[in-house]
Amino acid sequence: MFKRLQWKMVVMFVALVFITMLIAGIFMVSNIIDVYQEAFISQQEEAVNGDLIVSLKNALSSKGTDAERITKATNSISLYAGKMGLGAERDCYILDAKSGKVITSYNNKTTVLEKTPNIISAMAGKVGKKFSFDSNYMDYANNFSVGDKEYIIYVKDNRNAVNTLVGNMLSIIMQALLISTLVSVFLCFFFSKTITKPITILTEKAEDFAEGNFESRLEIVSQDEIGTLMETFNYMGGVMNTALSEVAGEKHKVEVILENVNSGIVAFNTDQQIIHVNGAAKLLFKDLLTPDTRFDEFWETFGIHLPMEDFMYLNKFRTEERDIEFNGSHIKAYIVPFKIENDKVAGVVSVFEDVTKQFNLEESRRKFVAEVSHELKTPLTTIGTYTETLLDGYLDDKEMATSLLNTVHTETYKMTALVKNLLTLSRYDAQKEEIQKELFDLGELVRDTVATFKVEADRKALRLIYNLTTESPVILGDRFQIERAIKNIISNSIKYTDAGAVRIYCGYVYNEAYIKVEDTGRGIPEKDLPHIFERFYRVDKARSREMGGTGLGLAITKEIIESHGGSISAESEFGEFTRFTVNLPLAKED
Repeated sequence: MFKRLQWKMVVMFVALVFITMLIAGIFMVSNIIDVYQEAFISQQEEAVNGDLIVSLKNALSSKGTDAERITKATNSISLYAGKMGLGAERDCYILDAKSGKVITSYNNKTTVLEKTPNIISAMAGKVGKKFSFDSNYMDYANNFSVGDKEYIIYVKDNRNAVNTLVGNMLSIIMQALLISTLVSVFLCFFFSKTITKPITILTEKAEDFAEGNFESRLEIVSQDEIGTLMETFNYMGGVMNTALSEVAGEKHKVEVILENVNSGIVAFNTDQQIIHVNGAAKLLFKDLLTPDTRFDEFWETFGIHLPMEDFMYLNKFRTEERDIEFNGSHIKAYIVPFKIENDKVAGVVSVFEDVTKQFNLEESRRKFVAEVSHELKTPLTTIGTYTETLLDGYLDDKEMATSLLNTVHTETYKMTALVKNLLTLSRYDAQKEEIQKELFDLGELVRDTVATFKVEADRKALRLIYNLTTESPVILGDRFQIERAIKNIISNSIKYTDAGAVRIYCGYVYNEAYIKVEDTGRGIPEKDLPHIFERFYRVDKARSREMGGTGLGLAITKEIIESHGGSISAESEFGEFTRFTVNLPLAKED
């Protein structure tokens, strides 16, 4: 670990030195070039602003042939060669200001020049002395006139001298970088050890703490921050050694709490003060538990007399059980005293288990039995009454016998349907309903199912509309059961819609297929909407029985959809519409 720290320190320090020297080198090189450029421009301007232009004007305006005047101009340049720094690397030219052609030069080497930006500036009547850092030359151009003719004095330096100087400087910088890097590596390793060595010692001490050894003391190696840290470690070891005996007294209490951590836990000490409340207890009792809550007062809230003194003085070491109803929840409470090492009661731990779900299930079971009994009682009573009527002498009255037998048949059919639905739900509850899964086209299934209700819809003058909103989705499931679920929903929509339309939509979004059945019927009251998937729940009980409903259709539909990994929901506005939405997972591609 600390070797890696050393390497990080070395790398950071070397990088800092390297970058600093590199920036300094770049600055120096740039400064050298700037100084050289400024010296070059200064030399040319000093010569031009002196007598050079006057001498050139006199030479170019003197009597004689053009060749003689050019020779005189060349001689004038030669007189100022020293001031201008002319030589093998730097030349001076006289150019025609209109064409830019070379008339003469100091070295008589070049007869054709490219039109540099400075020459173009001079041709426009301006002084050309711009400088480009990445250019391989430096130049200066100035415009002057002789009579009606305009000329340019142009000086060009190929920068070989400055390039040589820069190369030498870069060589020196690289040597300095190498030497400084080696020195910085050595120094960094040396200084990093002074930091990492105490850290290594502190790490070993921390490992001793982790193993429970608080006796050993660190030797203070310096009087700086590291030394202060070592002193703090020694002090901490002493404090932890003292606290170790106190931790042992808390051990039993923590073990009792951890055993029931999945339930709500509230621990009180013998002063009746709360010393621990877990998250589950806070959710159960919310604002009831505050720092000022007392043990006796807490139980009195639920109407339970359970004083702390009973545990302290009557040796109540067995677990007490209580049943609580709070905010609509049914809670099982277990009150367990805990002890310290001398067998003295140190407090009480109360463990709370929310059994609302189990309680509701039991209530649902009782309600279910009552509902089934009620649903079977009516048809059985009818069958019994009508059978007795037939036996009392109506067998010879064919018309009356037929009417009575039709009623018996109808009631028998209702009971058979009820028993079949109950058996179906029972199989789903026991997870024994066989699902014959296959790949099939859901859009085609919905279309065919809708078609079977056309006659029924026409009989009520309802518009039955089917829309496939996307490509037809393909799912993996039990075709017969899915069809049964869809039929239950569409049948209910037609049954409870007196006028208007029933619209069925099918499609898919992302990885889910959907079926929506929307009608313009009477709707479902808001208070009934959360309960419509419950068994035997009817919104309009009288009309449902009149229409032959058992109150199990939507419950079965929900079981079918959820057994296929899907979901079903309902939306409604009373007197306006009802919409059922079924979502099913699409078949996965191989």
